[in-house]
Amino acid sequence: QNPPDLLSDPIPQGHTPYVSMELGGVPPVPEDNDDDDDVSISPSIVSSVMTADGIHDLEGFLVVCFVILIGDMSRGIMFPTLWPLVDSLGGTEVVQGIAVAAFSGGRILVNPMFGSWSISIGYTRTLLTSVTILFVGTLVYAQIQNVGKLQFLVVAQIILGIGSGTLGVTRAFVADVTAKRNRTTYMAWITAVQYGGFTVT
Repeated sequence: QNPPDLLSDPIPQGHTPYVSMELGGVPPVPEDNDDDDDVSISPSIVSSVMTADGIHDLEGFLVVCFVILIGDMSRGIMFPTLWPLVDSLGGTEVVQGIAVAAFSGGRILVNPMFGSWSISIGYTRTLLTSVTILFVGTLVYAQIQNVGKLQFLVVAQIILGIGSGTLGVTRAFVADVTAKRNRTTYMAWITAVQYGGFTVT
């Protein structure tokens, strides 16, 4: 039986999403009764969990890196333009601070929701939704000077924050597709990609 596509498939009901790479799929959760011998994890499988190596879905990992990169590039590219926009629209440093906070506020609002969606509808649909929202946010941001309202700037920042609020989802995916002994390495890679996106100013 082939392992599920972790990037696109929802997590099946009654299964745990966290040791799937080492076990070659999503293992069943043992029930608390005396008849669960057929679903218990044997010592040999536990041993393979501890010694497994590599990554289960390299293509999915690269897609996740791209999503992280464009999410933080949106912050790195947009933030230097905030003060000229605020100033041209007659705003103050306080408005600048509100606009910066609006981006992070959008991320805070959506992170728990995206985390829930990644389990119920799968990683692919969740990440496609976030990227679509991010694209809409960039279009809204590009129209700020045409609209000429500071409130529109704050709304654009919130949308951009929502679209880039995928950190929990991407880290959960990496945890799913990497062996335990290599997990920190791949987590460090996506963190480096995140910082790389933020430096694009």
